[in-house]
Amino acid sequence: MKDSAKNFTVSEMRIGFFSNLIGCLVIFVFSVLMIIVGRSAEYDVSVLGFIGVLVSVCLFLYGIITFKFRSRNFYRYIQSYAFCLDAVTRASVETFVNPIVVIKDDGEIIWSNEHFLSMIGRSSHYGEYIQDLFNNLSIDKYVESSENVVDDFEYGGRSYIINGRAVKSEYMQDTLVGLYFVDVTEINKIKQEFEDKQCVQCLVVIDNYDEVIKETPNSNHGALMGEIERCVNAWVAMGSGVSRRYEREKFLVMFHNKEYNDIIEKEKYKVLNEVRNINLENKIPVTLSIGTGRGGATLEENNRMANLALEMALGRGGDQVVVKSPDSYKFFGAKSREVEKSTKVKARVMAHALREAIDQASNIIIMGHKNSDMDCLGAAIGLYQAIRSRNADAYIAIKKNATNASLLLNNFVDEPKYANNIISGERALSLMDRQSLVIVVDTHRRSMVEFAEVLDNSKSIVLIDHHRRAEDFISNAILTYHEPYASSTCEMVTEILQYIQDNPKIGIKEAEALYAGIFLDTKGFTFKTGVRTFEAAAYLRRMGVDPVHVRRLFKSDLKDCIRLSKVISSAKVYRDNIAVVVCEDTGKDLQVLVAKAADELLNVAGIEASFVIAKLGHKIIISGRSLETVNVQLILERLGGGGHITIAGAQLSNQDIDIALGQLYKAIDDVLDERE
Repeated sequence: MKDSAKNFTVSEMRIGFFSNLIGCLVIFVFSVLMIIVGRSAEYDVSVLGFIGVLVSVCLFLYGIITFKFRSRNFYRYIQSYAFCLDAVTRASVETFVNPIVVIKDDGEIIWSNEHFLSMIGRSSHYGEYIQDLFNNLSIDKYVESSENVVDDFEYGGRSYIINGRAVKSEYMQDTLVGLYFVDVTEINKIKQEFEDKQCVQCLVVIDNYDEVIKETPNSNHGALMGEIERCVNAWVAMGSGVSRRYEREKFLVMFHNKEYNDIIEKEKYKVLNEVRNINLENKIPVTLSIGTGRGGATLEENNRMANLALEMALGRGGDQVVVKSPDSYKFFGAKSREVEKSTKVKARVMAHALREAIDQASNIIIMGHKNSDMDCLGAAIGLYQAIRSRNADAYIAIKKNATNASLLLNNFVDEPKYANNIISGERALSLMDRQSLVIVVDTHRRSMVEFAEVLDNSKSIVLIDHHRRAEDFISNAILTYHEPYASSTCEMVTEILQYIQDNPKIGIKEAEALYAGIFLDTKGFTFKTGVRTFEAAAYLRRMGVDPVHVRRLFKSDLKDCIRLSKVISSAKVYRDNIAVVVCEDTGKDLQVLVAKAADELLNVAGIEASFVIAKLGHKIIISGRSLETVNVQLILERLGGGGHITIAGAQLSNQDIDIALGQLYKAIDDVLDERE
């Protein structure tokens, strides 16, 4: 009968039963009609009607008995099958090679297989709770989730992956959690061995090699290079690596990942300090830039990342290490300021290349960074004059109501040759075509440009900037003039103007705009100035600049002086030599006020660095200044900002000022602790 039961499903049995019922009902109704009508007919057929009723009743009873009989046998078969399946499942689970345990929602152990007992080294777990066995296992995430939960777990020196799922028990009225442990210790060991043997590539370059050799006595040239090579080789040997010097100032170095992690990165590239301390009568300190590529799928990818990292290190002024992995950058060093290059060959080459780009363009849009300052606007005005002198259409795109150089801007907006050419971002977009050239000045960061949509719609971009290189570098420029040693973008533009054409014509107003930009970024020719800075200033003086007239652009009224004094008076000293101020002022030109306060705090005895933080609309702005002993760029880079060793800034969006202040303190601690 069990075999016959197999041939029927519940649905089939129900269909058969109801079909029989309908048939019986039809016969019954037809028979009743025969009884009623048969008596009055010519032939009495009522007897047939009674017979039909009897047959329909018998068929109905037979159908019920058959349905019940088959149902009982079918369910017996299902129960037997389920029992066998349950027995097989239990036997499989109990003898399964991986540990399995079932617990209540409070952690009480209900059941486990033998491998779980072997795992915990017990013969029984009666009345115990899983929290007593594993103090590092939280069961809440398993109990609260309605889906399978996977987590890593360490126990007894071995690594496991736990698969857990909660189910509601029908019998115990409790939530039960099944935990399934997969031992991945050996797999992890193999993975770690594979990771340890991966190659890390370092490209090492001696910064400003020509300048260093030039400023070293001839008799010491060989000894200097020998000492540099000795330091590099000792550093490589410490990490069990290999190195090859493939050019006079360049080395290729390879490490295994394990030695790199355990030794090279842990000691934070002390080779930078060792090389910097070399003293063989060289007037310029020897510094290294190192680009490291790691984590790539192939050696080619590591090489590509090492080159990108080296480019980043050089773009940030050298004397540092940049480590590039597929998804991030890491920075080490950057303790010294940039060394000025004595040659102007690059400026001349860039000027000629820029001239060709200008001559081929249908029009030129010049723009700078958000909240433009005098260095940004001065550089734009200088380039505008040079472009117009070549009879090309030029425009300066700027937000007139969001600039920190409003006094300088007001000197030009009413000038006939500028009135219709100082435009908005929307106007710039409407003027652009496939032959348009966009020149970005005083920033190299895509996130900081004044009008991102103008940049995105341009096929040809020229980049001129002096800030240390950041991660979001504008990489699709056809021409990049990026010199972090320069004091300002205005200094760079002033040099370009001298080579872009013979006998360049620069008006007095344009020359004063360039001079004002240099004056701003050098804090009155006191910070980050070199020979070329003063040469640029001297050239502008010959063009008719009156320093006294430029100085008037930086004057403050009495109200601004009072505001500045209030900000400075609320300064607090952190870590003995860092002044930190939370500016509560919400008046106009807040960014200018914050920058001035940071500058003024450096005049306080014992203060080596200053940070001023303020809330501007929905943003938090931070201005940092230092006297070179503290690298404010590295600190504010951790908050998404950037700049130079001595001057940097950052902006945080949708942030509470107290939280931002805490992040600033943490960044200061992290950078200073790493240096120590």
